[in-house]
Order: sequence, then structure tokens, then C-alpha cells
Amino acid sequence: MVKNFAFSLALLVAVGCASSPLHPTDTASTGGTGLSHSTEADSYILLSSPTAVRDIDWMKPVRDFNVRGVMTNRGFTPVSKVEGNGKFCADGKDWLSLSDAKVHKAGDGKAPEAPFLYGCATNNGFEPASRDIVLQ
Repeated sequence: MVKNFAFSLALLVAVGCASSPLHPTDTASTGGTGLSHSTEADSYILLSSPTAVRDIDWMKPVRDFNVRGVMTNRGFTPVSKVEGNGKFCADGKDWLSLSDAKVHKAGDGKAPEAPFLYGCATNNGFEPASRDIVLQ
């Protein structure tokens, strides 16, 4: 009986953690953006090569444009604005879907779904139009 209870409790905790970020959102820390501190992240998307979600190596900081976040059962969930250095795209009409790390061109006919980032698709990756992420 105790083993069944312990197993059920562990399963309940695992399912609950898989459907939500690992840390609560602290909207006051980022000016009401709905994003929390980037130090709470365990993954990131490098905008110059946005097709993969990478694990953060705290010993090797990322200097180029990136978005930090956590993986959930809904995909990548950002916990930061765009961080790092790089070139901004002045007239960004393309968009990067952060949940699945796919770049979409404005003429594709698809409507962006949050969370996403406006910018320009390039041969080398993606250039953001700003540091802001659309969350809704």
C-alpha cells in the first residue's frame, strides 16, 4: 500500500512538472513582461542557428543573440528577452516560433502563435527586430 502511494505521488509530481516551467514566473522582475530571470533557464535557442534547443553550459557563456528558457511538454518556453549581442533587423516581418524553434517567412501564410519573436529570416539563421518576445 505504501509503495503504491509513493509511486502514485511520484507520478503525479512528474506529470505536473512536465506541463509547466520548472520555476514560477516573476513578472515584477522584468517589468511585467511575464518572463522570469534568465538564470532560471536550463536551455537556450541561439538565434544565428535557431533550429535546435541547446543545454546551457554556465562555464561557456553565450555572447551572440539567444533566448533562454525551459523545456516543457509544450516545447521551449522562454524565461528571458533576447540576450547577447548581434545585428537587429530593422523591418522584421518574419517570425521565429520559440515553442518549436522554427523560422517562418511572412509570405508563408501562417499566423504566428505565442511565444514568438519578430525579425528577419536569413541564410545564416534569424535576426530579431527587437529584444521583445510576443507572449500572447
